[in-house]
Order: sequence, then C-alpha cells, then structure tokens
Amino acid sequence: MKKTTAWLLLTAGALMAADLQVGELKQHVELGYLGTSGNSDSKTLNALYSNEYQWTDRIDTQFRTDAYYGEQDGTKTAERYRAHVIGNYHIDPRWYAYAEAGALRNTFDGYNQQYNGGLGCGYVVWDNPTQLLKLRAGYQYRYANLTTGVNEDYHYLKLGANHEYHFNEKTSLVSELNFLEDLESASDYETVFRTALKTQLVDTLSLKIGFEVKYDNTPVPGKESTDTTTSVGIVYDF
Repeated sequence: MKKTTAWLLLTAGALMAADLQVGELKQHVELGYLGTSGNSDSKTLNALYSNEYQWTDRIDTQFRTDAYYGEQDGTKTAERYRAHVIGNYHIDPRWYAYAEAGALRNTFDGYNQQYNGGLGCGYVVWDNPTQLLKLRAGYQYRYANLTTGVNEDYHYLKLGANHEYHFNEKTSLVSELNFLEDLESASDYETVFRTALKTQLVDTLSLKIGFEVKYDNTPVPGKESTDTTTSVGIVYDF
C-alpha cells in the first residue's frame, strides 16, 4: 500500500511538472497579419504575448495579452485589447481547480471596458505525447461599461474545453472552446471558439495560422452577433 501511494504521488508530480520545472518561465511572442469580419471589417497587424510559470509542483499560472488596431484614411476600422490570467492548482494528475481574471476593450463589439473574474474546476481527459484534452466548468462574473453609456454586470455558468493534437514534433493543432450562459436569463449566452495550426521553422521560431469566431446571442444593441478573426503570424518561443 505504501509503495502504491508513493508511486501515485511521484506520478502526479511528474505529470504536473512535465512541461515546466518549478521556477521555470516559458514565454511566447507573436506578430502577424490579422483580418476581422462582423462588427469590424479590417486587415491589420496584431501582437500577442503570453507566458507560463510553474510556482510549485501543483501550482502554475498562465498569462496572455493581445492587441490589434486598424485605421484607413484616418478612420479607425478595428480595435481590440485583451488580457487574461489564470492560476491552476492541481489536486491530482486529473483534477485541478482554477481562478481567472481578464479585461477587454473592444468598442466595435460595444465594450468600452469589460472585466471578468471566475473560478471553477477542470478534468484532464487525455494527456499523452499525441494529444491533450481538458474540460472545465465554473462560475464567471462580468462587469461591462458599454458604448451605449450603460453599465451592466452578469453572472455566468462557464463551460470550456482545451485540446492539443501533435501531428509530429514540429506541427500541432491547438483549439479552445468556451461557453457562457447567463444564470439569470437562459436566452443570454455566448460562445467563443479558437483554433490555430503551428509549425516549427527553427528551434525558437514557428509559423502560426489561427482562426477565432465569437457568437453572442444577445449582443450590445446595434451590434452583430458574430465576429470572426483570421491571423497568420511568426511566433518566437523562449
């Protein structure tokens, strides 16, 4: 029994620290072309920065921020700024708890400012050299300052999934799906799907092609329900 318990603990530590060692920071910078459709219609450059840090064998954080701005003939055609941070506590090799916070500015979607915070739990369905699948469920609170001059707050049930598929050592497909449903109004829901194909060119440089689609069943008055972005960029990992 003691040997079995010790083996399980060692296995849990190995799985949770498989990508990063304690105290290790992994950083990611991306610069490229981005096209939007929906509430904004533009072709412009975008920039993205993200990092992962392993605090202990059980605790890690992930931070991401991205931005794009488009202008034509002196008129703004697209603008979006986002930041998101999530902290994970791994209970065992499969189960983990998380807390997250985020901020957004996208006047074309109707948001002067939008702030989000939430917590929940997740489950690792698959974790092997070929693919990784995580499922998440939790609560999310949102405060929004709308371009209509109204301030609103929302309470959501949040469901999500993250999937990675590695075709080989250099090429992978990464996808994320998030679903939000207003706990006070079932007709108010939102989905966001992101997917990206990444191919390594040299040790630290990769080519990335990405697609994102957002659907809001009850958008800000005067705004469209569906927005899409397509991106092609060069990625620097260090």
